[in-house]
Amino acid sequence: MSEQPPRPPLSQATLAEAIAAFDAGNHAWGRFRHFVLPTAPAALAVSTASVREALSEAAICVPDTRPGEHQALLAALRQTRERLDAYAAALPAAVPRTELDQAAEDFGEAIALLEGQGAA
Repeated sequence: MSEQPPRPPLSQATLAEAIAAFDAGNHAWGRFRHFVLPTAPAALAVSTASVREALSEAAICVPDTRPGEHQALLAALRQTRERLDAYAAALPAAVPRTELDQAAEDFGEAIALLEGQGAA
């Protein structure tokens, strides 16, 4: 089994792209909460609290995140994605998911960038 070479440090530009992807996901979540939930009464039975808490934690990490010091943000984004996925799975099938899917995609992009798998 060969070892993979170490990844180069995360650049400021890549970090900015990851934060922008997080912001886009957060906005998509907000559109879901403000425009979809009020029109989908069955969805109101599923609590959004765990997703909101995870998003808050990720948002708190953003100002302190620097290249090489992004592990807290990465962990918070992973947790956000996990909670978003669990929330989406718990929703009734009839609830529109376009905004949730967009949020998940955006959070996934942010995670990939922070893991060094995205564009450099």
